[in-house]
Amino acid sequence: MTASGPGQPGHLLIDVLQTLARLSVPSAVVGGLAVSFHGVVRGTDDADAAVWLKGTSLDRDDLVRELKNAGFQSDLRAGDVDDPIAAVIVVHDKFGNRTDLLLGVRGMDPAAPSRAVPATLLGSSISIIGAEDLIAMKIFAGGAQDLDDVKNVLQVSGARLNLDLLRKLTRSYGPEEVKTLDRLLKENLPPS
Repeated sequence: MTASGPGQPGHLLIDVLQTLARLSVPSAVVGGLAVSFHGVVRGTDDADAAVWLKGTSLDRDDLVRELKNAGFQSDLRAGDVDDPIAAVIVVHDKFGNRTDLLLGVRGMDPAAPSRAVPATLLGSSISIIGAEDLIAMKIFAGGAQDLDDVKNVLQVSGARLNLDLLRKLTRSYGPEEVKTLDRLLKENLPPS
């Protein structure tokens, strides 16, 4: 399902996810598409996925090479010491569509792929990061859009959340994130 023009990051994402599956690399959609799945639909000009290379035969350079061999334009961007993401592989096509593959999100629970939720995007089966993992990750990112995303997910999916798991996952990111979570839960969970 190759993109036929600009404004189709979902098409590129599906192609990339199919390549990752062929390589037996665990992945889950994150970012705006995951927020739309768990919360409120919002626009995004790219598509993001978290990728776990531990336990595979590939390292990040191997993955870039495999993506290029599959016909994707791919660039590795390593994070610095303070960056919460160890590296990002930016995949793009000739139309300007973009998919970011996040490698090594500091503090993310290594069991996150096991909690990914099956979904369908443009007729293709995909995995989307679980709501609790998404919320904890977004709180850690801490930007204005990230916190708005958390509010929307809490308001739409809050009644279905495993709050004990959410608190545990958020603690792995740090004490400030726990304070932010507590505030956001208080302000945004639907009444029970």
